[in-house]
Amino acid sequence: MLPPSFAHDGFVLGPQARKRLKLPNGALLKPLLIGTEGETNTGKSEFLMSCPTPSKVIALDRGFDGMFDNPNPPAARRTQVGFKVIPIPLNMMAPKASYESYYKDTREEYYKALADPSSITVAIDGDSDFWELQRLAEFGKLTQVFPQTKYGDVYAQRRAMTARAWDSGKIVIGTNKVRDEFETVYRPDGQPEKESDGSDKKRKTGNKQRQGFPDQDYLWELQLRHLYSPPRVSTVTGKEVAGCWGLRILKCKANAEHIGSELWGRDCCFAGLVQLIYPQIPMREWGM
Repeated sequence: MLPPSFAHDGFVLGPQARKRLKLPNGALLKPLLIGTEGETNTGKSEFLMSCPTPSKVIALDRGFDGMFDNPNPPAARRTQVGFKVIPIPLNMMAPKASYESYYKDTREEYYKALADPSSITVAIDGDSDFWELQRLAEFGKLTQVFPQTKYGDVYAQRRAMTARAWDSGKIVIGTNKVRDEFETVYRPDGQPEKESDGSDKKRKTGNKQRQGFPDQDYLWELQLRHLYSPPRVSTVTGKEVAGCWGLRILKCKANAEHIGSELWGRDCCFAGLVQLIYPQIPMREWGM
């Protein structure tokens, strides 16, 4: 119990500080920010389809439609999911003003979805593309932007957008592509090897890293890596094992002990995830 003067000045206990939406079942929605990442065909969009509904998906990534051709969709897939495809310039040499217009339209759709009282979940399917579009709108290009201090404004804008998601009291999800991770190659004397152009020599580490907004780890409550295990023959039984989708928890603010945990098959969905991390929260508080 806080002293009365705290409430007078607007200070409340932590759980009361965040907006809570009342659900049709009478419960208050548990808000959550989730960042997901993964290679193509690892189940990023399918995970969005398992989240509480009604939900709005703002689609910059065009790879979502193939999952609707699946004759045997996962049992966790929900139906009250609205997609809106955001048009973007097809010509990478488009003028900066064109990117500015597309970015502004996408950002407005995002804010409208967060403000819509009917949507429980809001998702950006292709948040890494959204980050690229924001930089193109600001700089007209993605590389050779000097000095690095120029990124201050776009970083601040993106943090403000995430704050708006937190303030909405909704479940907000952003999917991201991944790319190869590189490391500097060093000589025996500890100095970096050089390429013919004088730059440091790099090599692949064999790992993947997220393409999206670099500060996302600080702002989102969960970060997930989507996985896919292709069909194979078991070295133990000699029998064929079917392909399977999964996810790995990369970051978990609620309980760091879950970092590295994986969910596969039927458990690889929103319900499986929150039951693992938040066992104390009834499913009705997730709108399910």
